[in-house]
Amino acid sequence: ARPSPPFPRLDARCKETEQSRGTVEHIVNMTGVSSALCGTPLAARTRPTASLRSSTARRVKNNNCRRVVRCAVQEPEEDIVARAARGCDPSNEEECIITPRQVVNGLELPSFEDVSTAHFRIRSGVVRTRCTHSRTLSALTGMKIYLKHEWEQATGSFKERGARNSLLALDPEQKKKGVVAASAGNHALALAYHGRELGIPVTVLMPSIAPLTKITKCRALEANVVLEGDTIADAALAARSYVENDGMKYINGFDDFNIIAGAGSVGLEILEDAKDIDAIVVPVGGGGLIAGIALAVKTINPKVQIIGVEPDRCPSMAAAMAAGKVVKVPTAPTLADGLAVPTVGPRSFEVLRPRVDKLVTVSEKDISVSLLRLVETEKLVQEGAGAAGIAACLAGKLPELEGKNVAVLLCGGNIDTSTLGNVLERGLVNDGRLIRFSAVVPDRPGGIAGLCAVIAFVGASIKQIVHERAWLQEDSHAVQVDVTCELTGADMKEALYKALSEKYAVDFSLSKSKLNMSMVGKDSAGMMAAESTNGATAKTYSFDKNGAKPGRLPAPVLYDYDTIINNVKPSAELVAAVEDAFSQLANGRVDVPLPMHIGIAETPEAGPGDCHIKGGYIEGAPTWTVKLANVSFYNNVKKGLPAGSGVFVVCDATNGGPKAVLHENRYLTDLRTGSAGAVCVKHLAPNAKSVAFIGTGVIAEAMARASATVHGFEEAFAFARSPQKSSTFCKKMSKELGYPFYACATAEDAVRNADVVFTQTPGGEWVLDEEWLRPHATIIASGSDQPTKNELPPSVMAKAKFVTDITAQCSRVGELRSAIEAGLMTADDVHAEIGQIINGEKPGRVGNELIVCDLTGTGAQDAAIGSYVMKVLDGVVPGAMPPVFDANKPRLPAPKLYDYDTIKSSVAPSRELTESVEDAFSQLANGRVDVPLPMHIGIAETPEAGPGDCHIKGGYIEGAPTWTVKLANVSFYNNVKKGLPAGSGVFVVCDATNGGPKAVLHENRYLTDLRTGAAGAVAVKHLAIKDAKSVAFIGTGVIAEAM
Repeated sequence: ARPSPPFPRLDARCKETEQSRGTVEHIVNMTGVSSALCGTPLAARTRPTASLRSSTARRVKNNNCRRVVRCAVQEPEEDIVARAARGCDPSNEEECIITPRQVVNGLELPSFEDVSTAHFRIRSGVVRTRCTHSRTLSALTGMKIYLKHEWEQATGSFKERGARNSLLALDPEQKKKGVVAASAGNHALALAYHGRELGIPVTVLMPSIAPLTKITKCRALEANVVLEGDTIADAALAARSYVENDGMKYINGFDDFNIIAGAGSVGLEILEDAKDIDAIVVPVGGGGLIAGIALAVKTINPKVQIIGVEPDRCPSMAAAMAAGKVVKVPTAPTLADGLAVPTVGPRSFEVLRPRVDKLVTVSEKDISVSLLRLVETEKLVQEGAGAAGIAACLAGKLPELEGKNVAVLLCGGNIDTSTLGNVLERGLVNDGRLIRFSAVVPDRPGGIAGLCAVIAFVGASIKQIVHERAWLQEDSHAVQVDVTCELTGADMKEALYKALSEKYAVDFSLSKSKLNMSMVGKDSAGMMAAESTNGATAKTYSFDKNGAKPGRLPAPVLYDYDTIINNVKPSAELVAAVEDAFSQLANGRVDVPLPMHIGIAETPEAGPGDCHIKGGYIEGAPTWTVKLANVSFYNNVKKGLPAGSGVFVVCDATNGGPKAVLHENRYLTDLRTGSAGAVCVKHLAPNAKSVAFIGTGVIAEAMARASATVHGFEEAFAFARSPQKSSTFCKKMSKELGYPFYACATAEDAVRNADVVFTQTPGGEWVLDEEWLRPHATIIASGSDQPTKNELPPSVMAKAKFVTDITAQCSRVGELRSAIEAGLMTADDVHAEIGQIINGEKPGRVGNELIVCDLTGTGAQDAAIGSYVMKVLDGVVPGAMPPVFDANKPRLPAPKLYDYDTIKSSVAPSRELTESVEDAFSQLANGRVDVPLPMHIGIAETPEAGPGDCHIKGGYIEGAPTWTVKLANVSFYNNVKKGLPAGSGVFVVCDATNGGPKAVLHENRYLTDLRTGAAGAVAVKHLAIKDAKSVAFIGTGVIAEAM
């Protein structure tokens, strides 16, 4: 049989019966989908049998129904066989089979059938572009990269597919009246080109900012070009008059029904040309392209990942996904100007929402480097928007795709030559191959020649050199020279700096402009995640329309639980990060203060509960981390809520600014605890074959998963007081990790069978006896860091080789504490800290001895996982991932993030605030406030960080609805040289009822000064002479103002 075209699109006016739906679906599945498996409806397939056209399939004669494809498109006549294969009565061209179509919010959404129809419709008028394997880009990314060359279309972009499909779908009357569109670029060119080809009048409204070359090209293609307004929004508004007055059809460049369907043909071609594809990476602007591709690809193969890439200066699709609806975001100037769409198409959004797997963002640096790589390695010129997909791959934003077959769209090559030159130069700068520095040289003959000789010796090439006398005031016999050099990369830069600094005073910090982005213009926008209403799916975004403001550090980004759990997984890399943290701790290169605790007393409205704060900084790391774990809120359990929650606050070691707030709901805590257990297995039980878990909760799961990344156990045994929990745990872990887990009736049964025993029960009861243990057993105790912890008999600990994560802490709150209290051990009896064993300072296992490792959880682990998570989440937009729903694991809502501007505009000095502070002093004197001593983390000075200090304070007033922990990052005096404040910080406000973090206040010292001023006012009120009339301020800074 001859191949047939796909089923025709259903007109909204056609009616169907429920009886017809099943048959129609059957026909579509048997023919329409199978034809598209080969990427085109023209591929040969078997004609449907008579049974598929049973009498239950209702055939409708209705002049209002859309006709068969060939009636709307001027294609060769079909024969009777072809019409029969399509399911129509061969003798009646008026028939159409009714296919249900989804309608959301009043918008009719395209179906797979429409994509297949579009592919057939446009096949003779657009280029079937190549999809080629790139060896060079595959080597650079670690993926198997296939490039889809959509820039090969006649007008240089994928837009032709949707444009031609939309024009061909017009009825004859509409073709005469023509179409109108608002566009400054590729959509205008595509419509103009195919309008001329098909003889359909095209009017394009372009803003005054449209590139002159594109205006000229559109006019050359015989389009009626009208310049209107300064923005696309202005042009789109003016287009209404052409619709209302002239009867033209308005074609939206990314949200029109047929635009989306036409774009989907790209996905069909990829599936045919690139076999066994695992993922498709698509640039995202208004959403039409990725929506069409997702619709086509997910219908045929749901296992293929669809990943969208947006510029970080306009993540409009991520914002829409986070909010669950289309929202408007401000845009900032970007190299990917074709993707800078402030509001995605509502139809595109609804098509994409259930089908997208991941959205990431790329920076201007990422885009410029990708354009450079394409020119150098592939000899291809792309516009910024066209290269966004490969930018994400090159920037390491998609590590999960390593080794997989990945199709990446190159969707547009229309870039001005002058812009291309500038972008490539920026790419060289961002690639570390073009640098600018200053040097001070003697102001005498040969001074500059000596400098040039050193540069030539290293092998760098001077591109520009400028010397200044007047601006160097300190030395009248010297001259400042500003030099721009081309290098081979970072190694040459380091060699150049080393060679120059031996002879001259040099400053390599000139590589980046010191001008602030707030000077670019009112459209520059800095984005921050601001508020989550329920902690699961709803996420809104607020924007500082002036960008990053002078003299101010940016607000942190709030990452919700779903974003974290979808992106951060147990891995050997995480275990290695925690292992290194233990090593650095033993070397004295980690500042880890003892934990701080705030007790929440039980009242009818609050508690009981405990907030314990830990943190640490690993010298040389890019960040440090402070963790607030709010635990033991056991009254929550009666309400179906977790007994704890918490956040990690990750701070920038360079400038002290809070960088991110991670709403982890104990997930990251358990991950880092599991990783610590895996480190112990690696170094204390390298030959172990069996493992026991006493306690089968989330910590046990974390231990099992993390250990599996570095060690291969052959069997596992588990015991919990609830047999059902033991059984569930074993089934889950056996399936997940691939080796057998056995649920045991008693703890003794589990322990007797195991080489390694994990204990993770938070109580104070012993969970094993000495006689149960194998002589060579390794016990890893990680139940909690509460001062009541005692899982192991002290006699077992005294007999064993005893190892700790940090001895000073274990002697206060760990298993070691109970052995010391029993009089059987002292801190001196500890064999080693685990970091000393990692470093080879102390031996680990040397024979068949009994070993106990006491893990209380250190700030070093928190610092390690903080840095690791920031690396994993780089470029990930909060709230863009689908929620992880587990009815068995209820959660508390995420905190709200309040930015500095909101706080300063809403909170001011007041009598009420002063009285509030006065009451706090009163309650403190009455013993009704839990105020632990402050905790400090020192940030050592290195070329990349510090010096600085993070001091953490906090307290709870009994009966209050909240308690607060303050992170004040101060003494970052190197900031002052850069025009930045020497400190910043956040207040974390927690709900005393359930322990959930309620709000994060990015205060930039404003609230600190307010409360200090209020305290001063209290002192004046109670201590100053009556009717005091005069006051002196010694020091006139912000605190004086607050006072």
